[in-house]
Amino acid sequence: MYRTLLLPTDGSQAAEKGLQEGLRLAKLLGAQATFLHVLEPLGPRLLLGPETLPYYGQLLEEQRKAAKEALARAQAEAEALGVACRSLLREGRAAEVIRGLLEEHDLLVLASHGRTGLDLLLLGSVTHEVLRRARKPVLVVPYRAKER
Repeated sequence: MYRTLLLPTDGSQAAEKGLQEGLRLAKLLGAQATFLHVLEPLGPRLLLGPETLPYYGQLLEEQRKAAKEALARAQAEAEALGVACRSLLREGRAAEVIRGLLEEHDLLVLASHGRTGLDLLLLGSVTHEVLRRARKPVLVVPYRAKER
């Protein structure tokens, strides 16, 4: 049925919850997990670039380092559960990269941050965009930060 699962992460708590659910499912099914972190360009969304932000290169390096750490955490969790896995670090628009890689997988397990209002308007929803155009099954794992 589902032999390969695509599990994107951005390193957030919501993504971690999605990874946990995806890994539980992969273990039950004996499926392989592919972890994905997409480095999105800062410029188009925030109008930032090397010409407007002096430390742009350093910022990109920090993002790359955080991405590798998130993927390493995911890989360690998979190994602890005995789930076969691989990790990918890509650059581009997250929704497009995810949809492209989904063609090589049987199921996408994707967390939803649950953004609303201004956050949704400004930050968008990768989950929503992927769902609208996905040609393969998608399991959405909802996440809500605990209210204080």
